[in-house]
Amino acid sequence: MFVGVSCRGELWGLDVFRAAEELGFDGLFTGEHLLAHRPTWDAITMTTALACATERITIGPAAVIAPLRHPTLLAKELAGIDRISGGRLVVALGVGGDYPEEFTQAGVPFERRGQRTDETIEILRRYFSGERFSYEGELYRLEDVRLDPPPARPGGPPLWVAGRSEAARRRAGRLGDGFLPYMVTPASCRLLFDSTLAHAGQAGRGLPSGYAWGAYVHVSLGDDPDEARRRGDEHLAWRYADPRLAGELAGRYCVAGCADDVVEGLLGFAEVGCTHLVLALIAPEGTPALEPLRAVAETVLPRVRRGRRGG
Repeated sequence: MFVGVSCRGELWGLDVFRAAEELGFDGLFTGEHLLAHRPTWDAITMTTALACATERITIGPAAVIAPLRHPTLLAKELAGIDRISGGRLVVALGVGGDYPEEFTQAGVPFERRGQRTDETIEILRRYFSGERFSYEGELYRLEDVRLDPPPARPGGPPLWVAGRSEAARRRAGRLGDGFLPYMVTPASCRLLFDSTLAHAGQAGRGLPSGYAWGAYVHVSLGDDPDEARRRGDEHLAWRYADPRLAGELAGRYCVAGCADDVVEGLLGFAEVGCTHLVLALIAPEGTPALEPLRAVAETVLPRVRRGRRGG
């Protein structure tokens, strides 16, 4: 089981990023927004910092808002990060949409953002091949182009599809090297995976054996299980600007409680077929970022890797 952690677009500091690697996490990821109600860095800047701070583990955006960037620019940026990291980059791509104002202020049409993302994935793969090519889509047209220098990894970094919608599942089945849904439970994850497999079959595609079946999971760990659960729900309600997450949806989208509770919750994802987890840690306000990282690494991570519920 691959277990990574996300800084969620927050600059924890290069020393803390290095510590995540030293503590044994398999990957270090970031989210992004251009304009939101909370401070958030863009994915390209932050992923570059992750690449420079670490030496061994996987790094990447989870997720980059693909339609906000022209695919040629995005290919150039991602190839550079892959070279800086020595081929450790994995890219999760989402369509965005939580904040339509981001599209307006970036001068990008909000409509057809899904089609933009589909074509972006196709174009990235062509650029990452290292070959000269032309491309004619519904929205993007390229003539006799080639990316130089190419990514460090032959064929470029794996491209995961982030999201939960029917369109995201179709995209993951047709085009992705992995699927990373968020705000999910183990039961809903299994349904999403089955749907993705069905879409791949409809497209005549057999998914590779190394396909990443992922889940982006919020985790609130604490000695007082009730406090940890309350903290997790309140944080999600604030982060996603949705009061229902601390009301009728409380307890659904955050794995919370003591170490035993969190191990139990994360192993539930493994049991429905998840091969990759990206954890977003929720700590009490004002807690230094290193503290929840160390707590999860010491009390949860080894047991999840071994598949052990008991202490």
